[in-house]
Amino acid sequence: MELFVLIAVLLVLYVVIKATSTSNKVKSKASVERQRQASRRVNDLEVSKRQQVEDARNRKKESDRQRWEETDRQRKVEEAKQHEVEAARKKKEDDERELAAEKLTKKFTSLKANLPFYISNRTPSAELADHDKNMWEDVTKLVKEQDSTQTTLYFVKIRSLLDDNEYYKIGITTAGIKARFKKSTQVELLETVCSFDTELWKAAYLEYHFLREFRLYDGLASSLGELRPEVGFSGYTEVVRSNSVNKISEFFGELDVYNELS
Repeated sequence: MELFVLIAVLLVLYVVIKATSTSNKVKSKASVERQRQASRRVNDLEVSKRQQVEDARNRKKESDRQRWEETDRQRKVEEAKQHEVEAARKKKEDDERELAAEKLTKKFTSLKANLPFYISNRTPSAELADHDKNMWEDVTKLVKEQDSTQTTLYFVKIRSLLDDNEYYKIGITTAGIKARFKKSTQVELLETVCSFDTELWKAAYLEYHFLREFRLYDGLASSLGELRPEVGFSGYTEVVRSNSVNKISEFFGELDVYNELS
């Protein structure tokens, strides 16, 4: 009987131990599983955070790219506008220059057409080539600006106080003929042969061509047996041939047509 009880107790103890062991194993497995799940959750959380950081970085890159593209587009649009404005400005300037050139050409055509004499094609004297070049540049500027200052184109006889010889001279003045020579210490006005009052741009053009045709160049004076200033005085480059007094006077009488030009 006692043996039976002992066996029964042992069986109970075994069952209890077995159950406890099984329970502990189950609990251990559950704990391990919980740890694994917690680890997975932590890992998933880290992955999620990394993904969020990466997504944020990608969104920033995309935003920066779009911003750069928009800035570049606006820059190109602005450059295109500036190019259009510059092209329009350049075209306007070119058109204005072309129009001014055409206008200037018409002015010179009209001035030339009304000259009372033919323009010779001979090259101006080398002696005064630079002088004539500068003079023509001044004429061109005055014609381009159409300077309307009242001016007198004059043809006079003078005496040089430097060599005491008499000469004929053509020139222009805005102060009047007498005033032009009144204060001179180099020349004396003897006679006003003829004169023509007009605007400065017309007077300068006429003076240039009268001098080109009738100026007493070096060498020409010798062939004509005329005196030429050996000592230069103010305006000595405007001395003309004395054998052309009548011709020049006749041409002066035909200049009124210039006051009809505009």
